[in-house]
Amino acid sequence: MKVIFLEDVKNQGKKGQIKEVPDGYANNFLIKNKKAVYASPENLSKFNGQKKLDEKNAAAELQAAKDLKAEIEKVNTKVQFHESVGPDGRLNGAVTAKNVSEQLEAQYGLKVDKRKIDMDKIHTLGIHKIPAKIHQQVIANIQVEVIPK
Repeated sequence: MKVIFLEDVKNQGKKGQIKEVPDGYANNFLIKNKKAVYASPENLSKFNGQKKLDEKNAAAELQAAKDLKAEIEKVNTKVQFHESVGPDGRLNGAVTAKNVSEQLEAQYGLKVDKRKIDMDKIHTLGIHKIPAKIHQQVIANIQVEVIPK
């Protein structure tokens, strides 16, 4: 019996794969547990339509991430922090990913999730380049400038 896998099944098939499997296995396990559906013409048509829609959405998401990267990496986009400094030239506190995310939105209106910003806490003055993984294929560098109060 031919089935379309709706999710990955170990040692059998990957999501979206069309494969011939034994009738009993298909009826009693795959279809019963909603891991696969019969490969009927109707289901094939539905699957192909969903696949095209997913590809279109993925392309739109990638383009949005590239546009956000372009905005973040503009020459004049520099997230600034005015922090108090101790006698040794180090900050009395620290600049975190949450601070960078909030200031990026407040100063430029750009939303980047704090969990996507890959950084340790900043304890020194100066300009720092912080990578942010906006999408699987898109990594933007955020310029963070820490200046004394």
